[in-house]
Amino acid sequence: MTYYDEKILPTGPLTEEEACATILKERKILSKRIEKENNREYAYRVLRDNIMTLQLLPGTTINEGELAELFHTSRTPIHEAVLMLKEEYLVDVYPQSGSKISRIQLDILKEGYFLRSLIEPELIAHMAGNISSGQAAELRENLDRQKAALHQKDKIDTFFKLDDSFHHLLYQMAGKPRTWYAVKKVSTHYDRIRYLDAIMYHTELKNIYEEHKKIFQILLLGMAPDFEWKNFYDRHLGTYRKGFSEIFEKYPEYFA
Repeated sequence: MTYYDEKILPTGPLTEEEACATILKERKILSKRIEKENNREYAYRVLRDNIMTLQLLPGTTINEGELAELFHTSRTPIHEAVLMLKEEYLVDVYPQSGSKISRIQLDILKEGYFLRSLIEPELIAHMAGNISSGQAAELRENLDRQKAALHQKDKIDTFFKLDDSFHHLLYQMAGKPRTWYAVKKVSTHYDRIRYLDAIMYHTELKNIYEEHKKIFQILLLGMAPDFEWKNFYDRHLGTYRKGFSEIFEKYPEYFA
């Protein structure tokens, strides 16, 4: 086993016995149900969160019957949750032979990056210097929590949730909430690589935080005419590229 910031990442190939229900049960990582959350929503959220944070690794077997028992529900909401994850390219469903957590595909990763790099700089540039005091307060609160998260024991999980919320706020402020959900659907493989990169090189989180502060400053005061905005945002979204070769070499079984 190799340890990075208290995360355990197997270095060998996954076995058929490593089914996700067993992993969730043994690691005790079933989160509490949110109020008014139905069985399908609960199963989807728990599975998705654990896939995105690599508690459930690429290639892990999904046994819907075992998951139904674990979640104390019938197989129907579990099956529906699996189909929802399939729509986000997080689960591969094989007729007559079961399902597995999808391995990371480079074409989907690059498409997620492409979409975000195309949309987000335009959104932010359009809003630069034009956000309201209420919007500024929301962003400032998120940044304060990001800063605090850098010093927490479980900083990677907490920070990435706040990172996600920060960018979600940008789309909401631009009046593009549906665009955000479309982007997130295509960005699942990109986001898993970013998370894995953070596990291996977690010092980069402070750089991401500083870049978020710069984005906030631009939204608050506007953008200087000579600021190299495109290059800045390309670096912001492309932090994973620095260590990608090492990740690919160390964990080839995570990739399709």
